[in-house]
Amino acid sequence: MIQTRPDESGERLEDAFGQLLESLRPDLVRFAYWLARDRSVAEDVVQEAMLRAWRARLELKDATAARHWMLTIVRREHARLYERKRLITVDLTDVIAREDAALARTGDGELLDLRSAILRLPDDYREPLVMQVLGGYSTAEIAKELNLSTPAVLTVCSAPVTGCVRSTA
Repeated sequence: MIQTRPDESGERLEDAFGQLLESLRPDLVRFAYWLARDRSVAEDVVQEAMLRAWRARLELKDATAARHWMLTIVRREHARLYERKRLITVDLTDVIAREDAALARTGDGELLDLRSAILRLPDDYREPLVMQVLGGYSTAEIAKELNLSTPAVLTVCSAPVTGCVRSTA
């Protein structure tokens, strides 16, 4: 799809790839945020994913597959982040004893409850839900991407806690 030679108008076709990446950026950041649960980490993950995509731009043969390709790169880059570093842990009893302000959030109660419920889900449940709701993946695409069978994805998505919509497209 994207080549390094000039096209007929003299513009570099790489510019088209850069524009494609920028058009996908909001969806990628949203997806990375739900995976990472932290805006700055999500931004870093997307930046690294875009660098990887740029280096591998010649591997993308079909522009219609770019969104799926980039979401896959973001998901893998997020996983690499945790392979590389140890996260600092905090003793929850200390936080509660200090009555940390982070424990008291204000705002739309229902939205916070929903976000909290999604973030409490184990990765095995949260990731397919986020892929479906934010990424627009079908059940078959989720199964392929996560190396699961379609019935396994339907089982995860039909669990009462997630509320995924069943889709076989």
